[in-house]
Amino acid sequence: MSKLYMRFYEEQTRKLHQDELKDIDLAQFPFLTRQDPYVMLKPDILIGRLDHKRTFGFLRQTTDDIYIEQAHLGDAMHDDIVLVRDGMNPKVELVLKRALTTIVATVKKTKRGFQFDAEIHLDRPLSVDKTDGLVTGHVVMLKVDEIRAKSIHTHVDKIIGHRNDPDIETMKIVYAYQWPLSFDDKVMSSLENLVIDHDHEQHTRLDLTRQLIVTIDGKDAKDLDDAISLEVKDDHYHLGVHIADVSHYVRPDTPLDEAAYERSTSAYLADRVMPMLPHLLSNDLCSLNPHERKYTLSCLMVLDQEAKVVSHKIEKTIIESKRRLNYDEVNAFLKKGVTLSNKTLETMLTQMNELSQKLKKLRKQRGEIEFESTEIGFVLDQKGRVLDVYERLTDEAEELIESLMLVANETVAAHMHHAKLPALYRIHEKPDVEKLRTALLTIQKLGIPVNLKQLGNPRPLQHLTKSTAQTNYGPIIHMLLLRSMQKAKYSDINDIHYGLGARHYSHFTSPIRRYPDLMLHRMIHLFVLGESKRYAKDIKHYDYIMHDIAQHTSDQERKAIQMERDVAKLKSCEFLLDKLGQRFKATITQMMPSGMFVRLQNGIEGFVPLRELNDYFSYHEANLVFVGNRGTRYRLGDEVTVELVGVDLATRKIDFTMVDKTRSKKRRSSS
Repeated sequence: MSKLYMRFYEEQTRKLHQDELKDIDLAQFPFLTRQDPYVMLKPDILIGRLDHKRTFGFLRQTTDDIYIEQAHLGDAMHDDIVLVRDGMNPKVELVLKRALTTIVATVKKTKRGFQFDAEIHLDRPLSVDKTDGLVTGHVVMLKVDEIRAKSIHTHVDKIIGHRNDPDIETMKIVYAYQWPLSFDDKVMSSLENLVIDHDHEQHTRLDLTRQLIVTIDGKDAKDLDDAISLEVKDDHYHLGVHIADVSHYVRPDTPLDEAAYERSTSAYLADRVMPMLPHLLSNDLCSLNPHERKYTLSCLMVLDQEAKVVSHKIEKTIIESKRRLNYDEVNAFLKKGVTLSNKTLETMLTQMNELSQKLKKLRKQRGEIEFESTEIGFVLDQKGRVLDVYERLTDEAEELIESLMLVANETVAAHMHHAKLPALYRIHEKPDVEKLRTALLTIQKLGIPVNLKQLGNPRPLQHLTKSTAQTNYGPIIHMLLLRSMQKAKYSDINDIHYGLGARHYSHFTSPIRRYPDLMLHRMIHLFVLGESKRYAKDIKHYDYIMHDIAQHTSDQERKAIQMERDVAKLKSCEFLLDKLGQRFKATITQMMPSGMFVRLQNGIEGFVPLRELNDYFSYHEANLVFVGNRGTRYRLGDEVTVELVGVDLATRKIDFTMVDKTRSKKRRSSS
């Protein structure tokens, strides 16, 4: 029953065609009605995700959220997908999908038995079975068996480790997200059957091994999935973007494909990479390592002097990278003229940079909004301990690669769209008008002029980000605008990419680490390169399953991003744990009645609770300012000096206070 109702939620519709449901018995589905040729949700029935507060809940909707009293929530929990009957007193009728399926907890043995301290807040008591062999300090994963209105019933599914293990805090996060840690025996055994037959493939692939093709990546990168080449002739740029042909090795309905789909993306944690594919593929067979013949799919484009694509081909190729370059050395060449000891290579990189700048100009003209990256990086020792934290910056070499990958992604997406072939697109819908208005009104309070008349037009936003980029307000404005934007996602239906100002966009360039790229390669092999032996059936099959693939890969991407952020917060806490009492330069990035968020110069973020300040402060929301009784003022965007007063590894929270000579409160840490 739940599965059918879930289709309405997943497809974001209130009606499904009868032909899709095949003799549905409406008597089994009391919340549906038939209106030929459709089966529909009854008018008072809503489906959505539950946002459960302490004494009430909200059903998240695209318009106004629906308030639900505690008494009408039944056994539903936060983030569950629920079916609600709307009216004077909205009520949860069915829980369609549980958000809570596992719980990570730490064991403590007491006189009454075992106590389980969950990593997340639970709004009802926990009961646990299968506790044999547990000792105090064990960190376990509990499998949820049943959720009732007043209790959660579980059993011990796995002992993750002990609270004293060196990397247990990271492991808690990984298990909380139910991310696979390793590949099972079935997957590893299947690697033995991978056959490399260059002689046979040579006859079916365009041989580009004599061309000057290079890779440009970070120094530590091992999964090199993109390579580039460029020739300028007849006043045109002949650009080649060559991508590892992962789909040659990862075939549908194999253990390898199932493992890749389950993950859908590689996860790049601060202290480890959790690859989508086993290392034999990600770092060896598929990686475009220098001086090795590798199978690729190449998007070969011809661009005019304005950087507009005038023609293209998508080919099955074989290449041999002539050099593995890294961003640092390419930046040193482009910005300082540091030689790369190869004049032909230097000429090509200069021309690539020229093309990159032209492509960037084109994107700006069509409305691309450039958001600055605010990621942080970590320097670790061999044991995974944090030695330093820094803010990751992008430079010309990174922008060069980004521009060339973007034009390839757009070209392939446009090709698939115009040919009406099954594909996964990367879409970014227009922002919600009210969310954007709220963000702009906040920015206006900072004294910065904003355009409130053309909320659907990206050009005023483009001007806003550019004009404030080099000010203290730049990162804050970027953060406020980003929060007002929709999340980019995968879709089987083409739509705009608002942030890029693109009509067609896909992910084609990273199949080693992203399943949507791998799936797009598969579609190219079948339908563009003509390898399908049952064309009509394959078209129908992939048209049917592509929606579910888009949904799953979008969900997995969001999960991986949040997991990466949680580990980054953990490592930030570990870095600061022995620095209590130290002072740091920071910027106020967010305000709320209970305090202020600040961002250190190295990118670490923390909170300044009002309780830590040696004065009484009132919050003037209209002006985004805290005013103290003694006249001290703190405004959004102010540069301040803060003192570290609290680090909590368990909650991954960092507390600061503003520097005050008369202050002498007790410092605290929790490890």
